[in-house]
Formats: sequence, structure tokens, C-alpha cells
Amino acid sequence: MCGKGIQAAQVSSMARYTVRADTDETGSPADRLTRLNTALLAQEAPRFLTAVYTAFHPTAEGLTGTLALAGHPPALIRRADGRIERLGAPGTLLGIMDTLNLTDVPFHLDPGDLLLLYTDGAIEARPRPDAAPETAETLFGENDLAAALAASHGMDATATIAHLTGVLEAHHGGWASDDTALLALRATSPAPTS
Repeated sequence: MCGKGIQAAQVSSMARYTVRADTDETGSPADRLTRLNTALLAQEAPRFLTAVYTAFHPTAEGLTGTLALAGHPPALIRRADGRIERLGAPGTLLGIMDTLNLTDVPFHLDPGDLLLLYTDGAIEARPRPDAAPETAETLFGENDLAAALAASHGMDATATIAHLTGVLEAHHGGWASDDTALLALRATSPAPTS
């Protein structure tokens, strides 16, 4: 979302309700983001936004899904063995242009794999402006987030989010320059059938 305050909250709210109203429609994540873009343009929303949309379903081997990014940072996958992979193809911001470049990217999570979605506040975190000059401009970037995720190897989704939140807070000293949201989904083994 571009900006803060009332206008940003209005655009965010409109986007959320538009996506919810679209749940009965068919189409891929890129199709749904395209429809959201059309709605934003029709409303002449005063702001643009980034979005990630993923759809998935459980399988006997974990979770299978598709993800599309609209100006949003790539998702991260922490494999059960601790490897980190980036997921997603860069896409166009929503609410600016009629024609978008969005790509559906398929993915699979085996049991123990974890998908992390996050906002740019997590990869643009910096210490408070009045911090020591040598640290005031130190940005917590994508590679830092990937390293912190790798360090959470073996943790479930809740513990992973707690770990990442702690790493971010240690970096910025409790001062966030931007909104930060983290969402983790970990595939588990299927429940035994009787």
C-alpha cells in the first residue's frame, strides 16, 4: 500500500472486500489480482497497492498451490532440510495501469516445508532515526530475512513468526518505519486414516 492514514486504509479495506466478494469466481491468482486491479481503477482509488495472492490445496504429499505477485516481494519457502527458496515472479503494482504483467507460479510444499509471506516492512526495517550514525541507515533486507528464516529451521509456523518478529525487533529496536506483516504456513503430514 502506498502511504498511510485514512486514504491508505480506505484503499486497503476496499481491496480486502473486493477479494472476498470474488471468492465465488473462478480463475487463477493472477486472474483474481487482475479483477482487483479493474475494481481499483473503476473506483479511481487515490493510491496503488502491492498484493500477493496464493491458492493451495492439501494433497497426500503436502500442499500444492499457485502464487502471483503484484508489486509484492517474493514469498520464501523454508524446506524441511533448512534450504531457503524464493517464490514468485515480479508483477505490476495494482491500481495504476489497465494492462498488468502478472505470472502464476506453481509450488509444492512437502511435509515440514514452510511458506512465508511478508510485507516490505520486513525487508526495509531500519533502526530508529536517532540511533548511532553507523547503524541508523542499516537496512534489514531480503537476504537478512532469508537468513533469519533459515535460522528457524525445524520450528513450526507459530515459533517461526515469533523468531522472525524477535529478529526484526532486535534490528530496529522496537521502532518500525513501516507496517510489517508476516504470515507462515507449514505443511504437515496427513492425518492417518482408520
